[in-house]
Amino acid sequence: MGRHRRRRGYARTGLVGASAALAVGAVAVGSGLMPGLTQHFTGEDTRTDASGEESRAPLASETLEREEPRPSRSAERESEEPTAEETESAEETASEEPEPEETTEEPEPTPEETERPSAAPEPEPGAGAPPPTEDEPSDEPASPEVREAEAVLRLVNEARGQAGCQPLRLDAGLTNVALAHSRDMAERGYFDHTDPDGRTPWDRAAEAGISNMGGENIAMGQRNAQSVMDSWMNSEGHRANILNCDFTTMGLGAHFADGGGPWWTQTFGF
Repeated sequence: MGRHRRRRGYARTGLVGASAALAVGAVAVGSGLMPGLTQHFTGEDTRTDASGEESRAPLASETLEREEPRPSRSAERESEEPTAEETESAEETASEEPEPEETTEEPEPTPEETERPSAAPEPEPGAGAPPPTEDEPSDEPASPEVREAEAVLRLVNEARGQAGCQPLRLDAGLTNVALAHSRDMAERGYFDHTDPDGRTPWDRAAEAGISNMGGENIAMGQRNAQSVMDSWMNSEGHRANILNCDFTTMGLGAHFADGGGPWWTQTFGF
């Protein structure tokens, strides 16, 4: 008896694995009045490795210890040639097999009408306009006190320009001191640089926290800025304050009230 040569089969299997992710974060924080800022950097590096070992798949012939005896060549030829009966039975079997029926599937009709997304409601006119900010100019007219103070400042700087002096700027602190003195003169019925309590212009400025007080002009009865400026410029002492090139700031308090006035106080600062 002969033995078939053993056949060895090799199967290579692939093993996929090793997936790595790398995440790196960097933070930057601002200091002082700036809010904290954080940046995140994320990076991913994925590597795939494949490895495998050879493994022998068991063959069917190796499961038997001995093989069956091999038939002769003549017997093999006889077994290979089909008999007439086998041929007829094979033809009958082939004719009996039913032919496959042809079937066609028609696609389902799609609906002609499809739902359309509802249109978004149109915004109302003016709905998206931002509200007015406080910086926008108001339609309300300026008070007579503010309007006359600005007019006096303009006339003062025109006169200083002709004299070769730098223009003055309106100072809020000096304006408050001047306005308080004009009101006090109207309410308590006096007209003087020194109030009934004995406080001088420098005393009143110091109480308001102002240390750069330089001079003061007062007036009463002039109806507007041009009239009071004409009165001051025609007085040597008042004119000297207005044209003092050492002064850099000015405050003006104009008080309008029934029963007299107006009352004017002009303060200067270095």
